[in-house]
Order: sequence, then C-alpha cells, then structure tokens
Amino acid sequence: MLKLIIETVSVNKGVQMMKKLFFFLLIGLLTLLVACGDDEGQSSDNKEDENKEGEMNHEDMENDSLTPVEVEVLTEDQVSLSEVTLEAKVTHGGEPVEEADEVMFEVWKKGDKENSKKVEGTYTEDGIYEASFNFEEAGTYEMYAHVTAVSQHVMPKHEFEVKE
Repeated sequence: MLKLIIETVSVNKGVQMMKKLFFFLLIGLLTLLVACGDDEGQSSDNKEDENKEGEMNHEDMENDSLTPVEVEVLTEDQVSLSEVTLEAKVTHGGEPVEEADEVMFEVWKKGDKENSKKVEGTYTEDGIYEASFNFEEAGTYEMYAHVTAVSQHVMPKHEFEVKE
C-alpha cells in the first residue's frame, strides 16, 4: 500500500512538472513574438527620422489616408451659354495630386438631377483636372466634382449660372 501511495505522489509531481514546463515555453514563445513585432515598428520609426522634419515624400503621402484630399472647384459662378471648361484642383497634404484614380464632373440643371450628365476629367498641371461641357440652355446648374484619390472619395458641390 505504501508503495502505491509513493507511486501516485511521483506521478502527480511529473504532471505538475509538465504543466510548469508547458507554461514557461508558452511565455517564452509569446515574448519572442512580441519582441519581433516591436522591431518592425522601430524600423518604420527610423524611416520617419531619416526624412527631414516637416517634409512628406510621395510614398508617405500615398499611404497617409488620414490626411484629407481637398478639391477646389475652379469653374466660375457665371458662365456663357456654350462649351465651358469645368475645372477642379485636387490636393493632398497641400501637394497637387497628379494621378487621381478618377475625376468625374456630374452636371445637371437645378431641380433635374435625374437627368444629370457625367464627363470624365483629365489632368492638365498642378493638380488641375478639366473637362469640356456644352451647355444648350441657360439657367442655374449644379455640379459634383467626384474625385477618388489616395483611397478617398470627395465630391464637392458647386452651383453656377449659365447666361446667354
């Protein structure tokens, strides 16, 4: 009987030792994973330190989706009844956007949005995108300048008069 008690105690000590060994291996593995993750964060911090303070390179600008894309509609508030150039200036972080994914001008006579017409804008220079549009009727018109750039979609609305 004494022999059975001694064997049972020995088995329990073995199980406890295995549990402790497993626990320490698990802690060691987690520590290793966390340490490797920190190295990646430090390398991107070092890249930022290498850039001059206050400057933003093109790669940083493309990855910075927190900085809003800004669109300024340059089309006049009053235009003549004819072919008109629709214009919008696209910037990101104060810098002109030369390669927007899409710039689309959507134009309609006020109160008649169901009959809107879309014209694709093309890049000219300094972040300015243009499209030609032929107005056949005088009146008040509204326009969205749909811009998709740097993983953002911006669509400022502009109202203007078409005069004869």
